[in-house]
Amino acid sequence: MSNLTMFLFLLLAGFALGGVAQAGTADGASDPAIVAADTAVRLGVTAGYAHYQENISPRDTEAGALIGFTGSVRALWPGGFAGYALPDLYADVEYDFSAGSLGYNGNLNNKAQTAYDTHDNAYYNDVVVRLGMGRPLSGGREIIPYVAGGYQNWYRNIGGPSGYGAYYSAGLIGGGLRLDIAANRALVLSASAEGMAVVNGSVSVPYQNFNGAFGASMEERISLDADYRLNDAWHAYAGLGVTHYSYTGSKPSARGLFEPLSDTVQVSSMFGLAYGF
Repeated sequence: MSNLTMFLFLLLAGFALGGVAQAGTADGASDPAIVAADTAVRLGVTAGYAHYQENISPRDTEAGALIGFTGSVRALWPGGFAGYALPDLYADVEYDFSAGSLGYNGNLNNKAQTAYDTHDNAYYNDVVVRLGMGRPLSGGREIIPYVAGGYQNWYRNIGGPSGYGAYYSAGLIGGGLRLDIAANRALVLSASAEGMAVVNGSVSVPYQNFNGAFGASMEERISLDADYRLNDAWHAYAGLGVTHYSYTGSKPSARGLFEPLSDTVQVSSMFGLAYGF
């Protein structure tokens, strides 16, 4: 809970900072380049790397390359109404899919805990909805604190004669802070930090007739993004992000089966086109 408490404190500080920044801005006007970059339909391809490890002994690990795609619809509505300096409103709906054949280094569930090395065909799905308030800063910048919620699932299919399939899923709830900087009229650079509670997590292994539930844990993500406006409608963008999340593990079943505490780190890059509206 200490990590979650610290994150909520930082999020509230971001809202407060945004309010101070708005008060200190000459006219509170949003930069047109930022509005254009944050009001678009995006579609891109992704490439990255994933590393998973179970925090028990002997330790199972999985690692390898991922490829996939990403799509989002986002909008930034400039504030101001009837002479009142209102905050900008921000909304974003994002879907990410990635898959890869990860190298699996683990052990069989027997008395000798025999080493078992093979490959895992892994598939990841993530959906996140973000809602926030933007505060323009001087010098073509804008800070956007936001709340967020979403869903993630992961299917792992471990190969070989002792392989099996497992399904993981969890809800996400939290928020983050985004900073946009208009380098010029065409190029917008962005940085964001996001923290989410991982809730209602579960695992299902049909082969072993096993189902387990997880306690609450955390997901953290930092990302950098660049958006370049090609013309009045089309943009090209690129980004880099790092995500870490953990699962708390489950209680042992009647047969002694359980899911151990685990950590996953994913590094992803993305390239794509966006259409402004």
